Amino acid sequence: MPKVFISYSHDSNEHRQQVLALADRLNENDIDCEIDQYINGSPSEGWPLWMERMLEESIYVLIVCTEIYLKRVQHKEKPDTGKGVKWESLLTYQDIYENDSLNSKFLPIIFETTDAAFVPKPLKAFGHYDLSCGGSYEMLYRYLTGQPVAVKPTSKGKLHLPPSNVQTATIPIHSDRLPDVKGKFFGREAELRLLNDAWEGNDTRIIQFIAPGGTGKTKLLRHWIDHTKDIDALIAWSFYSQGSSEDKQVSASPFFSYAFEKLGSTRSLSSFTNEEDKGEHLADLLRQQRCVLVLDGLEPLQHAGKGMRNELKDRAVRRLLRSLAGQNNGLCIITTRIAVHELSDRVHVIAHDLQNLAPADGVQLLKSLKAQGSDAELEKAVREYGCHALALHLLGNALHAYLDDDVCKRDTLTELIGDYDDLERHAFKVMQAYSIWLDGTPELKLLQLLGLFDHPIETEVLQILWQAQIPNLTTDIDEKTWKVAIRDLREKHRLLSMHENRPDLLDCHPLIREYFGRQLQENQSDAWRQAHARLYEYYKTLPKKEFPDTLEEMQPLFNAVAHGCAAGLYQQALEDVYLPRIKRKDEHFLTKKLGAYRDDLAVVANFFSKPWSIPASELSEEWQANVLNWAGFRLNALGRLLEAQGPMRAANELCVRSRQWYEAAAGTTNLSELQLTLGDITTAIASSQLSVSYANRIGNNIPNKLFMLSLVYAFYANALYQAGENAIAASLFIDAEKFKKVDLFVSPRLVSRPGFYYCDLLLEQNRTMAVMKRAKSALNILLNPKKYGKHGVELLDVALYRLTIGRAYLQQRNFPQAAHWLNQAVADLYAAGSQDDLPRGLLARAALYRDTRNPSRDFTRAHLDLQEVYDIAEPSGMRLHLTDYHLEMARLLIAEKGNPPQSPFFKGGSQGSDVVVIPSLEKVGLGGISVQEHVAQAAKLIEETGYKRRLPELQELQQIIREQPFS
Repeated sequence: MPKVFISYSHDSNEHRQQVLALADRLNENDIDCEIDQYINGSPSEGWPLWMERMLEESIYVLIVCTEIYLKRVQHKEKPDTGKGVKWESLLTYQDIYENDSLNSKFLPIIFETTDAAFVPKPLKAFGHYDLSCGGSYEMLYRYLTGQPVAVKPTSKGKLHLPPSNVQTATIPIHSDRLPDVKGKFFGREAELRLLNDAWEGNDTRIIQFIAPGGTGKTKLLRHWIDHTKDIDALIAWSFYSQGSSEDKQVSASPFFSYAFEKLGSTRSLSSFTNEEDKGEHLADLLRQQRCVLVLDGLEPLQHAGKGMRNELKDRAVRRLLRSLAGQNNGLCIITTRIAVHELSDRVHVIAHDLQNLAPADGVQLLKSLKAQGSDAELEKAVREYGCHALALHLLGNALHAYLDDDVCKRDTLTELIGDYDDLERHAFKVMQAYSIWLDGTPELKLLQLLGLFDHPIETEVLQILWQAQIPNLTTDIDEKTWKVAIRDLREKHRLLSMHENRPDLLDCHPLIREYFGRQLQENQSDAWRQAHARLYEYYKTLPKKEFPDTLEEMQPLFNAVAHGCAAGLYQQALEDVYLPRIKRKDEHFLTKKLGAYRDDLAVVANFFSKPWSIPASELSEEWQANVLNWAGFRLNALGRLLEAQGPMRAANELCVRSRQWYEAAAGTTNLSELQLTLGDITTAIASSQLSVSYANRIGNNIPNKLFMLSLVYAFYANALYQAGENAIAASLFIDAEKFKKVDLFVSPRLVSRPGFYYCDLLLEQNRTMAVMKRAKSALNILLNPKKYGKHGVELLDVALYRLTIGRAYLQQRNFPQAAHWLNQAVADLYAAGSQDDLPRGLLARAALYRDTRNPSRDFTRAHLDLQEVYDIAEPSGMRLHLTDYHLEMARLLIAEKGNPPQSPFFKGGSQGSDVVVIPSLEKVGLGGISVQEHVAQAAKLIEETGYKRRLPELQELQQIIREQPFS
């Protein structure tokens, strides 16, 4: 239960009784409440220390505000008039005002509305709970227990505002990027009730509406938002793109930039040390006030392929949604074609399958569009079109515009030919009719132009295409004619909508884009290519800087690559834009400097005909291999290991076939690393042997041959080390370093990842001082790139060496230094964006927090780090990290058993078993797992993977269990 401490001024008995009544009510409702009142006797530790401990242990401190209390906090109380204990010296007025973490912990309370001057001024900006008004206690209770809090005016016009660590905005935010949807709204009574109940405060924090395209998800939200009057804060964004193909790569960066700007954050995307912090920051901003967040069309950000679990690809969005599912005083609404895996089984999350319209509602929709016919004939048409909202909307418009409103004339529409989804087929059938009726008109050409994009587009950009005079697409049409076409598509045909109430921004349903874009590509391929080529030229010259520094500044270059590849200019887009200006050649700017693996992958996807298996045939074979390697490396870094195997293998095959031995050696090494992380150690060793073979075939005239030999020997050594072959591994590391000494490349010692792996083995041999010397030398090289002729600081390598130094200090039991270096390492690993390496840092830091010899041990934080390891490793199939997780969890539970006062999670299980129950871990099935079960899971994984390096640790834990019964 949450622990709360109440502090108040003891200036009257009546006031004291009010405080006692509040405390009693909280205690009766399972909130552990302590009060700074006189009790029989004194605490054994003395009042000042007792109060300091209360402040430390409590989740919230309720400050009951009166005029006397205010003067005491400000040290303006008259001499000899104060009552009670003056604990305020522990935290000054200035402390509370300036410290954000305290602002979110100290909650001002008043029992009756008073003059504003009597409310502590530094706290007034964060709102207060006025308990004189009916229903306010319930709101306070909901906040203390992490439930949604309704923000409604009191009878005196004040607001009940939840406190926040960010100052509450005073200006309503209504930022709506949802598409405008034409036509009247019918039915959906159950869904509207669901939304209304959630908004009124029934503990629902997130609602997912799940349905295929064109079912009416967006229209439902559009109607609810437009007809819900008490929404003071709204952030609505649409991720939709052409279709819902699982290989569509969409970046969430524009969404975060947009949301931060609208919510008043001054932080740029590049200022965050990791993606998770970005998501948490947005969640904090949203919790400033009662906000509706709408994420429309989320499916491009989900893994929806065969064998996938619909998990979110984007770590920032994942953290955002997890955070809001845990605490949200507003409401988050998601529309998607596939349920979000990470939100399954969450208590305060509703997943609602949105069905097609009821036949009666479909009939009303057709009638609203002026369709004529008997109710029976109208219902027959509705059923023929699958009760599909978009199909019926298009049919009604078509009947009115071309078929005299007669529903019976729908039979004149030509049957659709081609491979289409059953539900989308009805909508596409009507679109096919439009393409016939509008043949040769500016309206059809405008629809085809919109099909070039997967997002709303400014008329300014369309102007570029109109001026290009593309044959059979934009030739001989003046500006006035284009404006008339826009008007007719909006008003007559209702195919085009305005976006954000901006006349200069054109939008239509994504299925409409998909159909007319496909028609242009298939029937007028020359016009399709010319249009994309013109857009390529436009976007690549748009950035003010030749080499943009941030993701926001790079967006035009990302667009340039997408349009260049759509135009068939794959080689040109790669060599003129991606390689020099985005990737920055060997600098790997997006990944190594910004840690933006996801954004880079979204760009690389454009160079594929079928991600991630078939690169564009227009690329040379050498570049096809590079593209495959880039994709595999980025997928691996993002934790998408199973997807990464295919492109890595394909790239290696191309390199071997073309006898590019240097590239083959490097690629096979990357594949070996991937196999190692997946826990296929035998295969990883075989791949490492192959990479050594390829490296030995590199011609002596290749400048970096010795460097590659050093690399492959080191990686081969590491694979053997994981298999428990320590002696052979040590010998190979020495051989790898010999190549370095001959090569004299930067340093005679192994650096970067090979050096990190060698230090790992040396730590196991307890050669701590040697490791410290090596790691600090390597870190000096990495942090001084200009001195050593390198391109710049590489986030991941720096993180790995800080991790090594932290582990070395931990081995020396120098806990303060270990904490310093490990915290830095974890922050750097987050910033580097490499999901396959982050568990290394989290596991090491968890060991620091768990170590019972550490005066600052923190079992709670150890649990949180290990939870994150599990969240990364389990769904990604990282079986070596998963083994390490189970071993470390077993050690943590054993440490907690011996030190129960330190553990807020420790509970005695039934029949004497000792388990740890962590509410936040119950979702992933970790709550209640015993020491024995963790050890058994580790043993099973070691047997399956051949991870014999961990056998001594396993055997030690098994011995402890035999000697100390845990069940």
